[in-house]
Amino acid sequence: MKPDVTITWDDHLKNGDVWAVDVELAMQDENDQQHIYTVEVHVVAPNQALAQYIVATMYPEHEGIFVSDEPYRVTS
Repeated sequence: MKPDVTITWDDHLKNGDVWAVDVELAMQDENDQQHIYTVEVHVVAPNQALAQYIVATMYPEHEGIFVSDEPYRVTS
């Protein structure tokens, strides 16, 4: 089956539907010390709230989630 339309990552970027979400995750080292590291996840969503929900669902063990106020934009 061939699609009638293909929506690419670039299309989502142009439409403002990509959000950068920082997720704080816990990691234990070999000495059983707990460390927090931050991962930036890019999510396709129509709004900030849905982007946060998607990431919270993907990483339920998160320590913190921070979503930018504006959609992700590629700067050149």
